[in-house]
Amino acid sequence: MKKSIALIIIIIVIIIVGGFFIMRSNKTKQVSTANITESNILQNESTDNKTEEKIDNNKTEGKSVAVIYFSATGNTKQVADLIKEEINADIYEIIPKEKYTSEDLNYGDDTTRATREQKDKNARPEIENSIDVSNYDVIFLGYPIWWGDVPKIILSFMDNTNLDGKTVVPFCTSGSSGISTSENTLKSYNDNINWVKGNRFSGSASKENIKTWIDSLELNFPGQNNVGEISMNEFIIEVNGRDLIVKTENNSSTEALIEKLKDGNVVINANEYGNFEKVGSLGFSLPTNNKQMTTKAGDVVLYQGNSISLFYGPNSWSYTKLGEIENVDEDKLKSILGDGNVKLTLKLK
Repeated sequence: MKKSIALIIIIIVIIIVGGFFIMRSNKTKQVSTANITESNILQNESTDNKTEEKIDNNKTEGKSVAVIYFSATGNTKQVADLIKEEINADIYEIIPKEKYTSEDLNYGDDTTRATREQKDKNARPEIENSIDVSNYDVIFLGYPIWWGDVPKIILSFMDNTNLDGKTVVPFCTSGSSGISTSENTLKSYNDNINWVKGNRFSGSASKENIKTWIDSLELNFPGQNNVGEISMNEFIIEVNGRDLIVKTENNSSTEALIEKLKDGNVVINANEYGNFEKVGSLGFSLPTNNKQMTTKAGDVVLYQGNSISLFYGPNSWSYTKLGEIENVDEDKLKSILGDGNVKLTLKLK
């Protein structure tokens, strides 16, 4: 009898101990599995973060951009390459079927090939390569200025390429001629394109020149101020068809101005004064926070509580600074403002 009881006790102990080890083994497996799962999750998160970092470094995220150019002497190519680097775009060269020689580009000879083409409104030089723009939203279109206008091979490109509905930004290179005539030619040639104001560069344009221009454009490039993303510490001054973004000061004057602009645009007929500013009446008064200051190009100030001054040069006086125009240098601002009196429209998005 005692042996039977002892045997039963031994069996019970074995069962209890065995169960304990089985439970511990299962728990260890669960922890191990959990650790593996957590490791996989962390690896996936790390991969996702790397992907996000790669995307964030793409300056043209969310917008397909191409730089397309024609360059006979290499000057326009240099500018196109700098633009390509600045915005991380694809780049294509318009290659003429018959290359242009230095003799073809002799300005002093009325019989040269380029002279004859530029004088012939129907001239359309053949292009050797085809460029597919169907996947691009924005196109930077570059060319040299020939005889004050766009080379006819650019019109050949437009004949062969469907640019309707796309945003096209022209840029040119020249020794002295501006871009205006060529822009008018392009706009009249196809008005179904969303043309953005272009720019003329010299053959020695620097990376800084390119960056300043790119930053001034109203395009949705990451890190760039965009009119569609104006915040309440910014407002716009529209002048001569251009929107200039003003980064505001933190004071009661700008707060009152922003509140006023919420009710609608404010138009100012500004007069030229002193060869350093455009100044005009607001038509109402704002609180002042005057300080003695020396202005610089791009400063926007409140004068006597009821006038706005937009400076393109230095002047020392007691003003209330409202803000400053971003991404525009003195020469560029002078060019935008032009000579004489001008209309300034203050507005919010």
